[in-house]
Order: sequence, then structure tokens, then C-alpha cells
Amino acid sequence: MLLPNHGANPELLARSLETELKENSLDFSVNVNPYPPLSCLKEDWDSLYEDILHYPHPSAAPFVQLAAKMAGLGSEQVLAGNGAAELIFLIAQAYRGANVLIIEPAFSEYREACEANGCRVESFITQEESKWGISFVELEKCLEDKELCFLCHPNNPTGTALDSFQLERLLHLCSEKKVTLVVDEAFVHFMENPVTAVPLLAQHNNLIILRSLTKMFHLPGLRLGYAMSSLDLILQMKKYQPPWSVNGPAQKIGMLCLEHEKLFAADSAEKTASERKRLFPALHRLGFEPSPSLVNFYLLREKGEEKDQMSLIKYLLSKRIIVRHTFNFKGLEGRFIRLAIRTAQENDVLLDTLEGWAASC
Repeated sequence: MLLPNHGANPELLARSLETELKENSLDFSVNVNPYPPLSCLKEDWDSLYEDILHYPHPSAAPFVQLAAKMAGLGSEQVLAGNGAAELIFLIAQAYRGANVLIIEPAFSEYREACEANGCRVESFITQEESKWGISFVELEKCLEDKELCFLCHPNNPTGTALDSFQLERLLHLCSEKKVTLVVDEAFVHFMENPVTAVPLLAQHNNLIILRSLTKMFHLPGLRLGYAMSSLDLILQMKKYQPPWSVNGPAQKIGMLCLEHEKLFAADSAEKTASERKRLFPALHRLGFEPSPSLVNFYLLREKGEEKDQMSLIKYLLSKRIIVRHTFNFKGLEGRFIRLAIRTAQENDVLLDTLEGWAASC
């Protein structure tokens, strides 16, 4: 059975499970913002027509300059990419053949990109028993002889995050071991109080931070992200990037998103947190254990159950609820499902469906 490697593939999931996708199904496998995108994007859409008639800036300089200004960096410290996925592959190309450590469970593209570039990849697995936290004593041992380390922060799929002290401690540890740390902050703006590595760039030249506009701004079809790092590391990545990697409309929309980021992100994070605080106690009452997420998605399993969740996945799919399996997340082996936090109405449908499952068991 070949399951999809990512969420947001409901047709492929249904086909893999040899069933039909029912109409009006709710997709809880996709972890983008459930609320509408910026209204100005639709209002300004016609103006983007001119951008497809001309070549865009080859390195997305206007977008890069704005992103750098907002982060308090020089423009030479920022690289735009065709989604964070392209930037992950650029990093892997820059570290071709390196010894790599991935703090897992985590986004599968890190491993795929590194292995495609001949890297030797090892895992540091966090555990549910420790609330998916990092044991720095054990991590220090795993960092020996490594050149690159990936941290998904906040973590996908658990939704958990380090505090600022722990994040700085991790970076200091990587510095001591001469390891470049990649911090993927694709979901950082879904935190009510974001913990970001950006302030640490001033003191550390072994840090790469990834950002994506896909998740917060509900733009998965646009493909736009950016990396922030030292000049040397940005130049290493840039060597492998073709010109015109980011198209014209994406550059212009990206600038609009950044200009509205502060208020839009804060509002989305507040609504997500409010719904999360309502949803999790209800899940507990139904006999489920959600991960202690701080963002817009979470892991879920039945309390006391360590088996894989395929039966639950099939049941939910039959009830028009699509979830993300976890068979391809290292350390999870399908024992959990991942769900997005959607609107209150949609989450109520989920709760009613899970109540039906609990009653049938």
C-alpha cells in the first residue's frame, strides 16, 4: 500500500486505501491557515496580469529587500526560493555528501533532499513520554562528526516548540561541534508568542532559518519561501539556484503578505489558539490524546493505544474526514494521526465523528 508522503492529497489517499473519496469531505490533513487569505490579494489580482508578461527579477530582489528589512538583516543575508522545499534542496546540495542529523519526527523533505545528494543521514528521535522535548545530553552525543542538523521549529508533526533558552542552547551546542543548524520556521507565526531564531543570527554564522508564506497566508499553490543566514551560507546555497526561481506574481504577492504579516499573523494565531483551547479538552473527554501543540495542527491517538491508526483513518475517511497518516514520520510508525485545527464548525464535525468512533469501539 503506497500512501501519500504529504497531506493535502485526499484523492491519492483514498486510492491507496482502495476506496472512493466522498463529496464534501473535510481535509484535516492540510495544515495551512483555515481562514481566508488577505482580501487585498483578490482585489489586486487583475494587476498581476502585467507581471506574467515580463521576466521577473532573477533573484527576487524587491521581495528579498523587504524580507531583510523586516528581519533587521542585510539583503545579502536573505535568499528567496520557490517554496521552502526548494531551499531545503539547495541546502542539501551545498552540503552534498555531508553527515547530517535530523531531529525527528519531522518534515520528510529534509531526509529526501539530503539522501538525494549523497548525505549520510541519522535521526535523533524525540519521545511522547517527554512531551517531544529534546534531551541535550543525548543530542550532544549524536552531533559528533556531523556537519548539518535540521530542526523543524515549531515541529511538524507534533506542533511543539522549544523556548528561547532551549533554542539558544541548541545553537550554542551546534556551534561548539562546528555543525550548521537549519531551523525551519514555516509555522512560527501560528504561535501566540513566537519563538524565533532570527535574533541569534547576529552572533552565529552557522545558522540557516527557513520561512514559508504557504502556511500562514493560505497560499499553497503560490510556492514562495525564503532563507535567512550569514552571507557565506547564502552564497553557498545561491550557487545551485537557477535564475527566475520565483515568478513575478509570487514576488509581488509575497511583498503584500509581508507588509500585512504582523496584524494578519497575530489575528490568525489568536483564533487558532482559542479554537485549540476549546478543542483539546473535548478530545480528552472522548478518550483521545492530542500532542501539546502550540500551533495549527497536532498529533492524535487513542489513550492507551500503541497500535497503528489505519482503522481510524479508514473510518474517518468513510465519514468524510481526511487526516494525515504518520507512517513515514520517523519515530511514529503510524501510531498517530495528524490533524489540522480548522474552523469551529469544521472542528465540531470532527468531534461528532470521533464520538461516533469511540461509541463503536
